[in-house]
Amino acid sequence: MKMITALALLLLSAGFAVGAVQRPDAARVKQQMVGSYKLVSFVNIDQNGVATKSPFTIGQISYDAAGRMSAQLMREGRARLTTPQASEAESATAYSGFISYYGRYTIDADKGTVTHHVEGGMSPNMVGAELVRYYEFSPDGKSLFLMVKNGERVTGRLQWDRY
Repeated sequence: MKMITALALLLLSAGFAVGAVQRPDAARVKQQMVGSYKLVSFVNIDQNGVATKSPFTIGQISYDAAGRMSAQLMREGRARLTTPQASEAESATAYSGFISYYGRYTIDADKGTVTHHVEGGMSPNMVGAELVRYYEFSPDGKSLFLMVKNGERVTGRLQWDRY
């Protein structure tokens, strides 16, 4: 009986070891994520699963080895301000077409998430935010996909390609 129990424990621990080897660790994911990417597509997904192209069609995101990141997204075709002293309405329209923030990032490889810890951004309301993104890499490693979720439902999907 002791021999069977020992064998069972050995097999059980071997199974856990195999699972641990197959699970990516944060350091390996970070190494793969480090770099600069350009925005290829950004879609919002409604509660019925219908994807709609986001008006933010231009952008870049960067992750460095020191654990820092920055992101910028812009609406294509933003109108230029007509004068240096543009009206409040004209300025609000211009600036609402741009999103920018930076800060630290952390990876949870078990959950498949990267969290952007916002330290500064164009909107003061973003400062202090923790933006959780679910990540995937294309098989060739040239594309990074970031998903925004509400519970288990994906509400946004961004494709970023390496520069």
